[in-house]
Amino acid sequence: MKFTLATSIKYGNYKHLQSDAKQVFKWIKFYWDDFKEYFEFDDDVEFHVRPVRGNTHGWYRNKKKKVEIDPRYGPNKTLDTIAHELVHAEQYKQGRLSWDQDARQSVWNGELHKRGTTYKLYRSRPWEIEARERAAQFVEDMRGKYHDKPW
Repeated sequence: MKFTLATSIKYGNYKHLQSDAKQVFKWIKFYWDDFKEYFEFDDDVEFHVRPVRGNTHGWYRNKKKKVEIDPRYGPNKTLDTIAHELVHAEQYKQGRLSWDQDARQSVWNGELHKRGTTYKLYRSRPWEIEARERAAQFVEDMRGKYHDKPW
């Protein structure tokens, strides 16, 4: 597993997030075996911690095999976000989700899907529904498994 830290956290306007970013890396290491058990993704996925604009807590960038995580949220939201993005990594790896460059649209199980122009449309995309549900289940299972561990 590879970890990288945004320049803005290392040296810039977000230096105050360095300890939060280090905590995110600790959580990824702690849950690594659980992530690998629950989700099918490549071992060379990179985890990049950086402030993410808007109300998004993270991204998965398939071309780079990179999960980007915002460190400004608590442990539950961060764990949920990492799991959510790993579901997307799995979806791409399995070929269920892809990007059609010519149509500039996502492809889910062979069908083109237009971009969601509203938050409601975005949340109703089938790959997002799956990622939310599976991430929530992962977090719940981890709470049960590690009930004595601090979040």
